[in-house]
Amino acid sequence: MDTVLFYTPGSCSLACMIALHWQGDPYRLCRVDKDVRRTDSYLRINPRGQVPALRVDDRPLLETDAILAHIADRKPAAHLLPPNGTTERDVANQWLAYLGSGFHPPFWPYFTPQRYSKDESHHPAIRAAAVDAIRGQLAFVDAHLAGREFVQSDRISVLDAYLHAMDRWANKIVDMAALYPNVWRHQKMMSRDPAARLGLSIERGDGTQAPDGPFAGHVALADI
Repeated sequence: MDTVLFYTPGSCSLACMIALHWQGDPYRLCRVDKDVRRTDSYLRINPRGQVPALRVDDRPLLETDAILAHIADRKPAAHLLPPNGTTERDVANQWLAYLGSGFHPPFWPYFTPQRYSKDESHHPAIRAAAVDAIRGQLAFVDAHLAGREFVQSDRISVLDAYLHAMDRWANKIVDMAALYPNVWRHQKMMSRDPAARLGLSIERGDGTQAPDGPFAGHVALADI
């Protein structure tokens, strides 16, 4: 199965990089920076111009939640999500949906206030409101992680990769260690994971093919 993940550094696509590495099947990466995502070459992959996107053989798969579930379900033995049809999977699906539609959205107005008002004088107020919303989501996750090492159960899963891809965005916005110690502890745990370290190294541009690992290198968008 030919698998290519389209990613932009600093985005949720990091979660999919981590999950692919954990899952273990060979995969390649295609870096698409923000300006490239509006070109015809990428819009034929994802008409919305967003990342991540996954090409599996000749078909695209879009949206982080769907991609992470696909990666996990390709190899159930890797235990990256609970089995389908179980109560535990229902809870995992709930967390996938929450992370995408609850935890993620408050960051949009903070980083891109121009989406919400063309008047630049409104942007400080938009960002201030976003910070309040971000704090609320961090508090919710922090309370959930009290006494827990992982998002669900006693096993690492794609949920942990998804949270890690986004909670790092808050490090320059709030005092994570002081205000949200459980999220901070989870973030430090994930930062030691070899797959997360490889993903961040790739995003910085200094990642190479991991010895004996599933990452099979980069492919240019023009070659797809």
